[in-house]
Amino acid sequence: MIRTLLLAALLLLGLASPVLAKPLVAILVDPSGAETTDLTAPFAILTEAGAVEVKIVSTTLAPARLMPGVAWVRPHETQASFDRRHPQGADMIIVPFIMDAKNPERAAWLRAQARRGVRIVSICDGAFVLAEAGLLEGRQATAHWASHGKRVKTYPSVAWRQDARWVTDGNITTSAGISASAPVSLALLGELAGDEVMQGTARRLGLPAPSRDHDATVYRLNANVVGTAAGNVLAFWRHDSVALKLEAGFDELAFGAALDGWTRSYRAKAWAVAPGGVTSRGGMTIYGADQLPAFDRMARLANARAIEAMLGDLGEAYGDPTARFVALQLEHPLWLAGGR
Repeated sequence: MIRTLLLAALLLLGLASPVLAKPLVAILVDPSGAETTDLTAPFAILTEAGAVEVKIVSTTLAPARLMPGVAWVRPHETQASFDRRHPQGADMIIVPFIMDAKNPERAAWLRAQARRGVRIVSICDGAFVLAEAGLLEGRQATAHWASHGKRVKTYPSVAWRQDARWVTDGNITTSAGISASAPVSLALLGELAGDEVMQGTARRLGLPAPSRDHDATVYRLNANVVGTAAGNVLAFWRHDSVALKLEAGFDELAFGAALDGWTRSYRAKAWAVAPGGVTSRGGMTIYGADQLPAFDRMARLANARAIEAMLGDLGEAYGDPTARFVALQLEHPLWLAGGR
């Protein structure tokens, strides 16, 4: 926010070019691993808009593991270089679920950004990173349905909600599970660039208008789900290797949905095939396998309604119970269609 106000003042004085006035968003990753769709959905939506500058930022320039599946993403900046290039801070920082939630260097950096008035956003269980940094103390927040009990016990000073797909309290926004990454990103885009830009972006990407309506209490394990998961794990002789063959300009939403969903089926592991590193439409560089060895399946990278298309492909490959099991993990409303 401070950066936007500063640039606006410089524009009025004729000391800055209008091109510099784009809001700046940093999306964090970490070498320990970051959840794929938590990263790819915000990146795809914000870069598609063309009205926001987006940087992938990490503690190091080492490629960061995406999970689940097999792929790595190259950060654009380190936290240190980001601070040097943008001493006024970002307009917004987005934190996906990161394996190493307790990194003290990252926590200190987030606190410093928050003190500047930067909008801090967590996707799914990226809320653990914010909680460990002390940014959720006394606030309302949400995260993935499956971690609710752990969060209530570990961070009792936070008012954990289950009745909204995203929650904003002051300069902090937190979202529900993985599939909430798209609607919350659209809502945030509307704040950064206006409703017209948001609607046009959603239309081009085939995404519905964002809605906060949600009830996380309906997402839960039951005997059918446990049976499906156990059966898929135990059928080890039928596990597939699934290839995601990436080409320059690939769609980040489709890539994220496929890498995430096929691996979460427990019947397959998805591999990015990206010789030497392949860069997406919005400027995300992905590393994976350099060659295409013997794979059992080639994933379809659907460019419209990517998660729904992926769930349909999973249903055809392994049956509807497996598709619903993956929808449950993604906290996607399709779980409600026969999932209970």
